[in-house]
Amino acid sequence: MAGIITLTSDFGDRDGFVAQMKGMILGINPEAVLIDITHSIEPFSSLDAALVVNGFFRYFPVGSIHLVVVDPGVGSDRRGIVLRSSGHYFVGPDNGVFSLIYSNDDSFEIREIENPRLIAIKPHPTFHGRDIFAPIAAHLSKGTDFSEIGHIISDPERIYLPRVIKLEQGIEGKVIHIDRFGNLSVNIGADMLERPVDEISLGSLNIKKLNRTFSDVPDHEPLALINSFGLLEIAINKRSAADSLGVGIGARVKVTWRRENIAD
Repeated sequence: MAGIITLTSDFGDRDGFVAQMKGMILGINPEAVLIDITHSIEPFSSLDAALVVNGFFRYFPVGSIHLVVVDPGVGSDRRGIVLRSSGHYFVGPDNGVFSLIYSNDDSFEIREIENPRLIAIKPHPTFHGRDIFAPIAAHLSKGTDFSEIGHIISDPERIYLPRVIKLEQGIEGKVIHIDRFGNLSVNIGADMLERPVDEISLGSLNIKKLNRTFSDVPDHEPLALINSFGLLEIAINKRSAADSLGVGIGARVKVTWRRENIAD
């Protein structure tokens, strides 16, 4: 039985960890369709994984299974879970990697992984991705009923994005994600930018407007736009904004409204 399984991790491509998970899956379901999303998630960053997963899953067919292994707590008492949301299944550790999905879905259901028949006989304490999560994904792809995973839980771990601060003349957020091009995603959603913008500031950089695309500015010039995550992004056309500006996760970004639009 064919079934789509996506794989997302912080394993990189050096040590064969991803191949071991794929081997485990194909040993259970040789017809599974395996799709690598990325194995370059920032090491140990549940937030980085949460942003990536929330960004891609809806572009896959309903019924797809999304295996996510960013698991600094492997071997501890943290739970393994399967989330069902919007017709998709998400398999991984209960450390907040799926919290952006269930925070936007009132009808989600989460089950703790408890059924020993669906995992490796002797799971290695440091490789639950291979011995627990991969077999669960494989069995789901073969048609195993969601109810067989384990009991329903109602208290999953959550990751909360930094709070956007309301200022007298604007708002202030923080950089929460840096992509491989060095573009800086900020925790300010498009819905928070309904007023005309006067200036977007990051350190000594001041940008006077929101652009639509990178090509709106000359090469090596800074810009701000709404990215495919639906978030404010600060970039430098054909350069790394992170390297050029010397900033990283947590850097503060201030948005100032045009004065005539500031509430009294």
